[in-house]
Amino acid sequence: MLEIDKCAYTNALRNTNPMVKLIISFIALTLSVITNNVILHLLIMLIVSILIIFLAKVNIKLYIKCLKIPIYFLIIGTILNMINISLENQSFIFNIKVFNLYIGITLFSIESSLYILLRAISSVISIYFLILTTPFNQLIIILKKLHIPDTLVELMVLTYRFIFIFLEEIKDIYKSQELRFGYINLKNSYNSTALLIKILFFRMMRKYEDMSITLDMKLYDGKFHI
Repeated sequence: MLEIDKCAYTNALRNTNPMVKLIISFIALTLSVITNNVILHLLIMLIVSILIIFLAKVNIKLYIKCLKIPIYFLIIGTILNMINISLENQSFIFNIKVFNLYIGITLFSIESSLYILLRAISSVISIYFLILTTPFNQLIIILKKLHIPDTLVELMVLTYRFIFIFLEEIKDIYKSQELRFGYINLKNSYNSTALLIKILFFRMMRKYEDMSITLDMKLYDGKFHI
């Protein structure tokens, strides 16, 4: 998360008109969602990746690292989508019989799963173009220009702020536990993880109370002026 945010503020396209980047990302995402053309999906992935790596000069290792987690989940989902269950042994390329049920894969399930996988990956890459090249403050400006409700924008700002507070608190607690050999074996790891969650909850509640007090002191009237 911190690396992604840093990349958004340091990439070569950071000063480019954010509306242009939004339009490019939106067009690529729309084409990814509405089409079933394999070649088009591959072209979207290739073109957007070129824009991210060569035009925005995003570190290729960071880009691959960002793609790893969603792609892992997509591959698992695709494999599960290939599996069909039927009472009849028809059109299966491969199957096993469990009691009276046939469990296997068909040519149709492979084709449909491939389309879903390519569509999902090209959609993720399209979204990453906006995330990796556009600082958060520019996104807020875009949302304001698009007349997104202030309440939604304020929630996004608060969520964005608390993500970093959350990560910082986890890092501090984990480092403290690690120095005390809290993760030296499996049993200690379970106990330390449970304690981390407990401490994190109380710390986040305290941060929230501190923020509420600060807002009251500044005569907060229920609306952030962004």
